[in-house]
Amino acid sequence: MTLAVEPTVQVSLITAGGTVLVTLLGIAAEFLRRQTRALNEVREHTQEARDQVSNTHSTNLRDDLDSVMYRIDRVLAGQERHDEALRAQAEDIAGLRSDIAHERRERLAVSERLDDHMAATSA
Repeated sequence: MTLAVEPTVQVSLITAGGTVLVTLLGIAAEFLRRQTRALNEVREHTQEARDQVSNTHSTNLRDDLDSVMYRIDRVLAGQERHDEALRAQAEDIAGLRSDIAHERRERLAVSERLDDHMAATSA
């Protein structure tokens, strides 16, 4: 049992098969083009991310951040000590102002008594 197909049918089948094959190749080429574009975009984003997080020196970024945080903690502790010292100075200054005000009142009282005494003796 042999299948004998007329030459015109053979030509039509070959032409249809070629058309389908070219169409499939075109779809595959478009798919590959889109995939290549997507991969290139991912590659660019990956490079940008790498540029943002990579160090240009020999130390690790996390170690650098830990070191900076330690130094900031030391600065904050020093600032707290400074604030305590300023509060103590403010208390000392307030005490001195109180003492000076008291001394001034006593000096004015003595001056007034002296003036009264001078007025009484010269009269």
